[in-house]
Amino acid sequence: MANLIPLYRQMAADGASFRGLTILEHRKQIAQLCRQHKAASLLDYGCGAGDAWRAPHRLHRDLGLRWFNVTLFDPAFEDHNEKPYGMFDGVLCSDVLEHIPEDELDTLIATLFSHARSFVWASVCCRPAKKSFPDGTNLHVTQHPMDWWQERFYRVPYRVPFTLVETP
Repeated sequence: MANLIPLYRQMAADGASFRGLTILEHRKQIAQLCRQHKAASLLDYGCGAGDAWRAPHRLHRDLGLRWFNVTLFDPAFEDHNEKPYGMFDGVLCSDVLEHIPEDELDTLIATLFSHARSFVWASVCCRPAKKSFPDGTNLHVTQHPMDWWQERFYRVPYRVPFTLVETP
């Protein structure tokens, strides 16, 4: 993935790409998980620009959290590229995994679980992206059916509950 990060940075420089808004489609499900697990802290791993957490959306309010209890991480965005440290009640990863090369996925999924105290929630898109890298490679560098993704999550030795949903 490290070799893709500069490409994502370049594509995001227009200010219109990778805003981190697709997570909003799942706010009710995530809010339910937060209530169920009494989550007081979250990590959004791969948050893009993090726009879902700022005005006008302010997702943290829908989840019953204060802004300072949400940590945003995305290595392609300078404002959010500091690696997360420690544990969080919940870890969210929206529309990120399909952008990770297959040989790096197990490590990344394990990283999600290593930061989760109570739950992991992730969404994955199983179809080609509408955009491509400048060389023509589809942005979804890893495309598999949902059962393949679920199998990857079940391999992880950490045992907090997880929810994996397909992005429509």
